[in-house]
Amino acid sequence: GSARVEAPVSPRPYFLVAAADGRATRVAERLLPLQGGRNFRDLGGWYAAGGRQVKWGKLYRSGVTSGLTDGDLDYLGKLGVSVICDLRNPQERAAEPSAFLKVAGAKVAAFDYDMNASMSMLAGLKTRDQAVDAFAAAYVAFLDTLQPHFTDMFARLVAGEAPLAFNCSAGKDRTGTAAALILSILGVPRETVLADYALTQVYTPPSMYKAQMAKAGAGATGGMTVEQMKAFAAMPPEVLDVIMGSDPEVMRRALGQIDARFGGPTALAKARFGLTDAGVAKLKATYLV
Repeated sequence: GSARVEAPVSPRPYFLVAAADGRATRVAERLLPLQGGRNFRDLGGWYAAGGRQVKWGKLYRSGVTSGLTDGDLDYLGKLGVSVICDLRNPQERAAEPSAFLKVAGAKVAAFDYDMNASMSMLAGLKTRDQAVDAFAAAYVAFLDTLQPHFTDMFARLVAGEAPLAFNCSAGKDRTGTAAALILSILGVPRETVLADYALTQVYTPPSMYKAQMAKAGAGATGGMTVEQMKAFAAMPPEVLDVIMGSDPEVMRRALGQIDARFGGPTALAKARFGLTDAGVAKLKATYLV
């Protein structure tokens, strides 16, 4: 069944759901109530190995933050969000600067790189399966492209610099890869990691991006270049749905490649992002309850 509860949001309500055996689970609305946010949501609440749970209010994932209002920033400030790992490239950051840059005391970490190679993987796609494979390959390529970002992010998390938010533009691909790594290292089961990834197309459905493309075709920018618009417009619908959505099969295949090449996300983070056994233990002690 369902129930409606009126509760103040100052700054944010949490609820304890009690089972008949006396066990209680802390729950909250995952998507934050922001006027100018895009897919800004909490990674808390997911269950990890041993019945532990990812803490609410410590780890946030998001899309572009340039639209956050002063009220949004005040709300996030009350939640303690002041460390932001911006996974976007220089062109994206220049076009839509992070709203946190104007927040006193906020730390915005960003590194420069080129996205052209990732975009070139999308050329010539004809089927859903091709698109899923191409996106999975792009996610694995992020492990090289975003190595400085992920190394910095994990160092901050181990150091306890939280609440921490990480974002890209849509909050789906680069952000989704970061979220999958974090959750996996915390011991969250694979199917749950995929479920978190798939939530993006619930909060920002492909139809939203298609509407933006239609506006862009009518003269607005839609956040895309003319070349990108033309390329997307020429793609088959089933390919466009993968590109604009968050098909869990994309992340399943990407993580499968990480398993095959590195031995899993934890082994990858130890080999490439500076994480140690002690660091993994610290992450679990800090972000699980």
